[in-house]
Amino acid sequence: MKRILPLVALLSLAALARGQTPVGLEEAVKLALASDETVQQARETVAAAEAQVVAARSGRLPTLDLAGEYAANLKKPVMFLPPAFAAGFGGANKIEMGGDYELAGALTARVNVWTAGRLSSAEGAARGYLDAARYRETAVRDYVRYAATAAYFDVLLARAELANAGLALAETEEAARLARLGLDQGSVSRFDGLRAEVELANHRPRVVLARNRADLALLALARVCGAAVTPADTLSQATPPAPVEILLERMRASSPELKALAAMVVARERQVGLEEAGRGPVVQLSGNYAVQGQWDDDLMPGSGETAGSSQVALAVQVPIFDGLRAKAGIDGARAELRIARIEQSRVLQDRELAVRQAALSLQNALAALDGARETVRLAQETYRLAAVRLESGVGTPLERLDAELALSTARAHLASALHASNLARAALELAVGDGGTAS
Repeated sequence: MKRILPLVALLSLAALARGQTPVGLEEAVKLALASDETVQQARETVAAAEAQVVAARSGRLPTLDLAGEYAANLKKPVMFLPPAFAAGFGGANKIEMGGDYELAGALTARVNVWTAGRLSSAEGAARGYLDAARYRETAVRDYVRYAATAAYFDVLLARAELANAGLALAETEEAARLARLGLDQGSVSRFDGLRAEVELANHRPRVVLARNRADLALLALARVCGAAVTPADTLSQATPPAPVEILLERMRASSPELKALAAMVVARERQVGLEEAGRGPVVQLSGNYAVQGQWDDDLMPGSGETAGSSQVALAVQVPIFDGLRAKAGIDGARAELRIARIEQSRVLQDRELAVRQAALSLQNALAALDGARETVRLAQETYRLAAVRLESGVGTPLERLDAELALSTARAHLASALHASNLARAALELAVGDGGTAS
């Protein structure tokens, strides 16, 4: 791995030349959270839920309405008289009513005195939905954090693969040069020379493929972060997990998905209360002040052509039969409540299983690292001995090529094992929830 570090530094310089900003993992996560569309949508969902709370709370406040009407009667309405009364009006059986112009205005105030629990239930349900929306936003942020972490380590893996491919190409080029020299001197067989040239021809497209994978990984990271960035870190071993029971306890206490489902259960319970309150009476206090007038000729009324009135009323409305609407609403709300509770139980069990699986995956990945490191050490020593044997004249280019291939494969396995350990760590943090650490 020491020979890979200089190549990683060169890759970082190349990234700077392409206008990519080197960032650490935490900075990449911050960029992703600031630019991700799903986080923005979740934030707007919270804003909408907050507005619903305000709307539910508005029922506790009085309402004030002002209404007005100004009308010009192009043809006045009439009142028809029965024949017995028409004689008293000179035989006319219809009489025009009102004036050419009419004015009406009213100021009305209403306040709910008692609603049988409708207002408190509606506000409680709205607050439950708001809490659920806020916890879902946190859950979305956890998923975005995981996506950014995965994309970040994908770039690190692609970079390590590119560096490994570059080293393998350089070593194969040296092996091919020595094979050509030995072929000219007669110390190397034609088959060994042909094998060296074939290996060299196969390594060149591997570098191209590795470079393309690195470019694609950078594009994926830029899409997640919302900006062209490149990792400033290198692949390293992830930290081991905490005991599973501690992780499970932390998950039950901090998982935003579980909190969102608990808030949804509360909201559904209050929704049931709201539907049940629909069977109770409503008491409302209202006050009204009205002005009306009728007149002819002028556009505005004169003195004595308008009159005012006022009224205070206490109204009681008692539902008697609503065609089973309340029953249907109650049954539907109770069914939604049962669904919410079943979903809460299901997700809790799935979360517990996910935490256990993620913890085991991380343990497996960390265990595989020890073997991968030993394999690299063995491959390095085998390659060194093959090179020494070749320089001493007792080895063959074929032995060196085989040792180089084994070393390249061991490096690739080590990079994949490091990548797997970090992804397993990120998956465990996602399973625990709320951006919690799994150590």
